[in-house]
Amino acid sequence: MSENVYVTNAVLVILLLLLALFAGLASGSLAFRKTMESLKRTALVTLVLLATMTLLAIGKMILLIATYSYREWFVLDNLLLFVTLIALPSAAIAFFSVPRLLELTHLQPKHREEAANRTKRRAASEVALVVPIQAFVVEALIYASINVFPIGMEYRQLTLLVGLLILASPALLIWRQSIRRRTIHRDDGTAMIHKVKKLVIYTMACVVLAFGIIHTMNNVKTLSSAAERSATIRITMTSPSGND
Repeated sequence: MSENVYVTNAVLVILLLLLALFAGLASGSLAFRKTMESLKRTALVTLVLLATMTLLAIGKMILLIATYSYREWFVLDNLLLFVTLIALPSAAIAFFSVPRLLELTHLQPKHREEAANRTKRRAASEVALVVPIQAFVVEALIYASINVFPIGMEYRQLTLLVGLLILASPALLIWRQSIRRRTIHRDDGTAMIHKVKKLVIYTMACVVLAFGIIHTMNNVKTLSSAAERSATIRITMTSPSGND
């Protein structure tokens, strides 16, 4: 893979993961908005994040198509990962989460400080709204790890298997969200666990960004060195014929 292609690929998958982290946080916090206006605004922000993620995913697909001609085996392998870990979860989000988010953005509060009632908070905590987005976060993390931190094929297949299991069995997320929805009237979002969750997400985003940049730059140097060595070898091999 050329340096430019590798950097572009790394940028796309890292940004996709970062946006997924914040979309997961936003969707999970919808039910804890105190006012109808805040609930509506957070739903809109979540939709914007999802739309941006879709554009990045399309960009990644275009990159795969554009690089097909010179490294077919790599593109086909990555296409399988893309469909499994990105395209399928994105389709689930579009089918389940987006329509419910659109309903929340159409809320018409009577006044700016109107409190979010229990009915709207329960609607914002629906399993079908929250779980697809949170499942996508896990898949995006696996996909970014495979793309930015290249590993051996045997581990690559194992990682894909783990991703498939998580994608096919979101039982834990569904169970957790179902309990949260039933007890939403007893949780106003001010508990320490919510603050810790935000801190973990922001910290993880910073770590992902830092490690992604560092590892990408190191790999670019490696690719550059390999290209220089290859050019030197070609020059050395062609020199004798030139002298003849």
